[in-house]
Amino acid sequence: MNYGASVGVFPKSALEVIKRAGENELKILLCLSATEGNADEKKLSKMSGVNAESTREALSFWRGAGIIENAEGGDAVAATEEAAVEPETVKGDEKPKKKKLERSAELPNYTSEEISTLLETRRDTVTLINECQNIVGKIFNVHEINILLGLVDYLTLDFEYIMVLLSYCVSIGKKTLHYAEKLAFALYDEGICTTDQLSEELRRRELAALNEGKIRIMFGIGSRSFTSKEKKFVAAWTQEMGYGMDVIQKAYEVTADATGKASFPYANTILERWYAAGLRTFEEIEESYRKEDASKSGVNSTFDTDSFFDAAIRRAEAIMNSNNGEDNGI
Repeated sequence: MNYGASVGVFPKSALEVIKRAGENELKILLCLSATEGNADEKKLSKMSGVNAESTREALSFWRGAGIIENAEGGDAVAATEEAAVEPETVKGDEKPKKKKLERSAELPNYTSEEISTLLETRRDTVTLINECQNIVGKIFNVHEINILLGLVDYLTLDFEYIMVLLSYCVSIGKKTLHYAEKLAFALYDEGICTTDQLSEELRRRELAALNEGKIRIMFGIGSRSFTSKEKKFVAAWTQEMGYGMDVIQKAYEVTADATGKASFPYANTILERWYAAGLRTFEEIEESYRKEDASKSGVNSTFDTDSFFDAAIRRAEAIMNSNNGEDNGI
């Protein structure tokens, strides 16, 4: 590239949404970069050759993507600090820390008129909104559409991801867009950003919920929530140790036989002992018990039947020989 006297700063975060940008959006972003992020709509329109209405639409697009924000006290626009600043430098082989995203006042908040204008050029987003309304079973208001636009433009989540996420929220009785947004940000901060990653995480959560329900019934907890200590036990058994319900059921039975009641701490001690011994499956644990029972049986045995009869026969023969000798002497 043949740079001139100065170099424009192009926000790297724009690359994440650039595939959805059109020609006008790209022209406006380049002009913003050339002016160091400070220009009003009139100036940008003149520089880019884009008409005033299309310029406003392009600026709305980049605001929605979190790349620019309105400057205070006027109509000028400026590149956001997050977009213009280079990633934090690190030493050695350390990887740059991913900045945690938060829903804040920096995110765009479109009016109904702005949303209508924006969606005229984004028919695919209109389709997404309609599909999401069908999933939730209601027509979204302006605030809810703003949330969806935030998931698309700010978190850069694909449409399938958003629909899978909403379907999960509905399945657990959480039908509000606010809950879906909160969950989306939490998942994003955990690095779960693709549909495949989301599907795997949701399967894990569903299995965890199913296992918790089984353990709740097993230990007679009823409808009450787990205590914080009980939650730690369950997480350790199912996640850290990776035990299935058959092993946990076995630990429960051993606990009940030994103590006469359901005890999380006692069951945890048993499971920790099995885990330390390298026993990972129900079959391995059962085999260990069989070997232990056989060993105890051998130690506690007072006599062997065959040996007893052999000894009895030898004693009888000795007595008979002794009696014969005495008779011969007489």
